[in-house]
Amino acid sequence: MDDKLMETLEALAKEISSLKREVTDLKRREIPAGIWKTYTPSSQTGWTALPSGTYRYTAIGKLVILHIAMGGGNTSNANTAKIALPFTAANFGGSMTGANGYAIDNGTALTTMSRWAIAPNSTVINFYKDAATGAWTASGTKRIYCVAIYERA
Repeated sequence: MDDKLMETLEALAKEISSLKREVTDLKRREIPAGIWKTYTPSSQTGWTALPSGTYRYTAIGKLVILHIAMGGGNTSNANTAKIALPFTAANFGGSMTGANGYAIDNGTALTTMSRWAIAPNSTVINFYKDAATGAWTASGTKRIYCVAIYERA
């Protein structure tokens, strides 16, 4: 084989090797289809039973994203509201918190912001009727729709 052809083949082999590394790296970073997993919270406080609805999460490394969409059917029996998380929260130095997308208290849709909060090392997500620590009505129905993000332990 002549030297020129040999150099061309070696350069081609290096390029193929480089492309293989890039494909492997892209596969590692790619988020797979069907990333949402359904879970049933192992505990709840604030209802006679866990409200029907959709409880889903996705975990990307230690990042957990929750999608909660409560249906109806269970009576509010406390002025608090919380459900179990799919994973214990990390000790991230302060509560993670955010606004709920939609909430109902005593059968009436709220027209002001309600919120969720997850404390460090917690196993539950707390829901509040307002932006502070507002109490829910301990009768009728309450429902919460939210997307929450936290770091797992």
